Amino acid sequence: MAQFEDDTTMSSKKVPCDSCRQRRVRCDGLLPCGFCQRTQLTCRREYVRKKRGPKHGSGKKIEALRAAQSHVKEYNNSACQPVEDLLSPDHLPRLMRRCVDVYLRQMYPIMPLFRPSILIEWLNRPMEPNEQTMLFALCALVTAFMCGRSESIIGCGEWASVAHRLIEKSNSVRSEYNFVGDSTVLTLLASFFIGVTHFELHNARQSWFYLREAITLAQALGLHTDEFYRGMDYISALYCRRIYNILFVTERSFAVARHKPVLLPRPLLFPAPGPNDQLEGLEEQPEIDIGFRQLVHVYSQIDVNFLDFWSEKETIGTTHSTWNLFCLKLLPDCVVMSDAHKADIFVTQHWLDLVLWRAALRQGLLSTKAGSRSRTFSYPQDIALSLLQTLTSLSKESVAVHGLGIFEKIYDVGNTLADFMHCSRNLTGWTEAMSQNMDRLDSIQKQLSLSPNSHDKFALSLGGRLAEYSIFFGSPFTMYNLVIRDEDVEDQRDAYTLE
Repeated sequence: MAQFEDDTTMSSKKVPCDSCRQRRVRCDGLLPCGFCQRTQLTCRREYVRKKRGPKHGSGKKIEALRAAQSHVKEYNNSACQPVEDLLSPDHLPRLMRRCVDVYLRQMYPIMPLFRPSILIEWLNRPMEPNEQTMLFALCALVTAFMCGRSESIIGCGEWASVAHRLIEKSNSVRSEYNFVGDSTVLTLLASFFIGVTHFELHNARQSWFYLREAITLAQALGLHTDEFYRGMDYISALYCRRIYNILFVTERSFAVARHKPVLLPRPLLFPAPGPNDQLEGLEEQPEIDIGFRQLVHVYSQIDVNFLDFWSEKETIGTTHSTWNLFCLKLLPDCVVMSDAHKADIFVTQHWLDLVLWRAALRQGLLSTKAGSRSRTFSYPQDIALSLLQTLTSLSKESVAVHGLGIFEKIYDVGNTLADFMHCSRNLTGWTEAMSQNMDRLDSIQKQLSLSPNSHDKFALSLGGRLAEYSIFFGSPFTMYNLVIRDEDVEDQRDAYTLE
């Protein structure tokens, strides 16, 4: 009876035996089947049928990917030393030499504040405490500014942690001597470098504190007085005036961006060299001095009247004259400059143009029927287009070398353009302009992704607004496009890092 039930069950399933399967003939499903009985073969059903649907596979590709990632992880762990080991007495001199080399090759043109040969001399002899303080702060600045190349400088991507530790070392050495009574400019330079580094680390309050500290030390030394330069050779006096003027430029930029009061009323003039002045000690190309002077010239236009206009302290009767005066003096003469100086100056000009427009908007000075485009509501479109034309004419390196400050200005232009797009939905003919503005906003977001620091702080924020408008206005830009585009930008940034 049991054998009969088994035969019936097997017959109902009609599972072919192995012999019938190999000969590809119809099997009656019995056990044994009719064919095996006639041919006197053993009737077996050991073949396991493959299931339909996607196959899991043997995992060869997964194992290959896992092995490759494991190799990269092991390489990174061996190449990237812990921060404490990186700053140990055995490894710190090598790190400082790399930072000095990067500063002299890439950052000196935008911060020509002392003779380059001095840094080389310091590295080859025991340093004084104020020299150590300044050099630690300079290394922190280089580490933060060149975060896109942190792999080649510090051997890993922990640039923020390294910058913090270098700041701590600078302050620790400074506490060992009377830094307030330092008769050199080294301590104030350390405060300035630390302040700018804190800005790169997104610590605006600490940045403003150390910048003010550097200004106070400069005033205590008397860098703004003629007595300080009496008896000083032309080259040394030039570097000291540059130090004072870069404090002026940084304070003005911070004051406009965050509505801060200012201590320095005006920059120092650069006197022409006399017939007996020796210029052989100026270890730089002529365009460096020209570019630095032009940058100071641009920021010198931000006088008290401009700051009052920006902070809404002026009366309506005087705002027109302030606007007209500034617009006439904004652009300096076009001279031979390096790409790094062009990037800083031209981006700053566009940013100040935007600041002036925003101040006029708040004070009700804009009109749709104004004779000048700069006095219309749609002027942010022109600023964004002109800025993009400028940026595309410059190399990526010349923009990224300026750190987070230049990207903040580019972000302000893009963010204001996004605000205009949001407010222009009810205007006549907004559809065509919206498509163009979406392209401009997308291009600005790409520029903000050139630096990993700027990408995290600015590009992601602007990319969110771009995706929001893409969905609302039915633009071809979608979140998928943004993700793919971010991967392309990251590849470009990696290529720039490996150069």
